[in-house]
Amino acid sequence: MAAIWAKILGVNVGDIGRQSSFFSLGGDSLSVVKVIAASKQAGLHLTASDLLKAMVLWRVAEVATSRSSQTWPSAMLTPEVMTSLVEGDSLAKWSHCAVYPVTGLQAGMLLATMLNRDSYVLQSAVELGESMDLDTLQWAFHTLVERHELLRTSFVTTSAGLFQVLRPDTSNIEITNVAAPTLEAFLKQDLAKGFDLTGQLVRWTGVVTECGTYGVMTIHHVLYDGWTVPMLWDDLLDIVRGNQLADRPGFHRVVDFVQAQDEAATQEFWTSYLRGVVASPLSSSTSSGHWNEAFQNSDSSLSLTSKASLKEVHEAARRLDVTTAEFVKFAWAATVRKYTRQDDVVFGQVMANRDIPVDGVDRILGPLVSTVPCRVQFNDSLSLASMLDSIRVERGAMTRFAHASLADIKKWSQVEGVKLMNSLFAFQNTPTATDHNGCWSMLKPSNPSTVLSQEYTFELIVEPTPTGLNAHALYNPGDISWDQAQWILHEFDHSLWHLCTEATADTGVSELTSLSEAQTALIRSASFGPTVPLPFELLHHAFEARAAKHPDVRAVELDGQWLTYGDLNAHADTVASQLAELGVCVGSRVAVVMDRSMQFDTDLAFHRSHDLAMDDNVKINGGCNDTYPAAVYAIEVAVTPTTSGVAIRAAYDRSRTDQVAVRRLVATMASYLHEWDHSLRQ
Repeated sequence: MAAIWAKILGVNVGDIGRQSSFFSLGGDSLSVVKVIAASKQAGLHLTASDLLKAMVLWRVAEVATSRSSQTWPSAMLTPEVMTSLVEGDSLAKWSHCAVYPVTGLQAGMLLATMLNRDSYVLQSAVELGESMDLDTLQWAFHTLVERHELLRTSFVTTSAGLFQVLRPDTSNIEITNVAAPTLEAFLKQDLAKGFDLTGQLVRWTGVVTECGTYGVMTIHHVLYDGWTVPMLWDDLLDIVRGNQLADRPGFHRVVDFVQAQDEAATQEFWTSYLRGVVASPLSSSTSSGHWNEAFQNSDSSLSLTSKASLKEVHEAARRLDVTTAEFVKFAWAATVRKYTRQDDVVFGQVMANRDIPVDGVDRILGPLVSTVPCRVQFNDSLSLASMLDSIRVERGAMTRFAHASLADIKKWSQVEGVKLMNSLFAFQNTPTATDHNGCWSMLKPSNPSTVLSQEYTFELIVEPTPTGLNAHALYNPGDISWDQAQWILHEFDHSLWHLCTEATADTGVSELTSLSEAQTALIRSASFGPTVPLPFELLHHAFEARAAKHPDVRAVELDGQWLTYGDLNAHADTVASQLAELGVCVGSRVAVVMDRSMQFDTDLAFHRSHDLAMDDNVKINGGCNDTYPAAVYAIEVAVTPTTSGVAIRAAYDRSRTDQVAVRRLVATMASYLHEWDHSLRQ
């Protein structure tokens, strides 16, 4: 086992001791998959769950066995089942093909494509070198399709569900050469074509422009994941160079594994994992974002390179004995905690599933990824090391059940009425393609709507680079604005930086709530409104002037009792004397505890709502019945608490005002009260 670790991690085998931790030696999610594959080649059976739980060399070696990989029963539909599902020509014409169920991830993407043909379409483009010609690439791509059944897969819908069909022939594969003004112009036209799910879901196009010659592989996400695309380009290169292709088990092996799992055990795991969970929404009820505006401003990307270098992130992860992916994911969990003010947070996580117990899983082409909940329960009494250790153990246990569909997980969570996961985290640590020097150079995918998400309020995609981490965000403008999404992205970067530079194994979880300097400055600036000159230096001076001018006017009235402005001023003088004796002076802060605090809000709303605030013929009352008489005043407004809010009622003297003025006054009061209530909630 030490020899395998040394080879995969690039360390000296003599530096690995019995107590050496796989993660402290530099292990990550990608190397976990490689160790499992290398163990199988060495005749040892080891699962990702085993490695994540055991972690140190002697424990990992102890759980590894010489047992061969488990073979899962085939999920291919039998002829009898095929016959029972035939409806018209939906499955009848595929009787000579292998037909399998779809995975939960595939089903979700297929349903989205039925509504929009260009959903989940990837355009992977290369610029061809001088040694490459289009005819050679056409032949090579055709050979690639012949070799891999995945590229000959179509889908069919029946009343019994969705199925994938593995076609034996390549006659309908679209392989063409075209001329275009620019590559961008072709990509836009090609994307609009989308895909028909009953046809082929991959095509090859040689594109000739004035600036150069390109090859474009257009493929639907229902056939690939982040591991698949580099392997396809590697295989295409091997065909061009005449090399032997890598042995790749079919994706149906993954379907076999998924279909063979115990649904009751899967339900039990997710029910237990999410018991008592509360959704962690990042959305704002006041978002001013709109989809149309977002499309118009789609060039404004949401991306950054992490402040922490890749070396600093790796070293911090090693100190805490976790993978880099788990470390970065924890930084995102800490960010969600700051924005939701919840110690128990849940968000979606993309899992590669390249560590499931399927032989050759690291070489399989297809969409093995899945999206499942990640729940992090912050406990301020724990150290950071203790908390990450518990998260790592949960991650190991989750591997067996990561194939479950989100629809089933949501049902099992028993979270009703709200979306279980509002944000999504993805760490894209995938293998890179072989050097294609001399044949072609890879081009970065281009998509005009890469800042928009339709499924989540916020999506965070983190990708390691040779020097750091690139973080890219998507957002739903119906939930939050572009500015809010940018703040969230930068706060994540601060959380990651804080964990890298200041956190140790003994750091308390309670110390992870600090905000970035920019975020703190924003909050402080938003805490103070504009300065407006007033006729009096202090609010109390205005009251004293009022009391001197109208000493006998009723200032406070309740249940047949009242205080005049003169009475109230005298009481105020008494209280002021008492405070002075206690050392209170101008500028001191004094708390006032009121038995009827709602009265203060309604008074302010009233006085801001009408120029009659200083008129003796208008008054406001804290509560009355529907028949409260309007005998003394022109208008009387009553505010009464209800189970859902407050009720505002008004009575008025027709001889001194009209209904329009009263309705305007009440509507304005309601607006102010709603405004203040919303501000408090925010």
